[in-house]
Amino acid sequence: MKNCIAKIRKSKNMSQQQLADDIHTNRAYLSKIENGISIPSVKLGVRIAEALGINVEDIFFADSVRHERQDTKHSAKITASS
Repeated sequence: MKNCIAKIRKSKNMSQQQLADDIHTNRAYLSKIENGISIPSVKLGVRIAEALGINVEDIFFADSVRHERQDTKHSAKITASS
């Protein structure tokens, strides 16, 4: 899952270790999350957002290509049912 954790973390002059400590996880796992290798639990995602002082919705986002396809399918259903 794509995210902007590293960008936000760096804008707050926070190291990976500082954020990892704040959210009670290890730095290596946080690195994997930042790089899209691992997907955090909802609970951990909320803790990350709280530690960074922003909404969880502003951190994580799905693959935009897949998201655009879903929007296209949804639009087609609305048009077909109209």
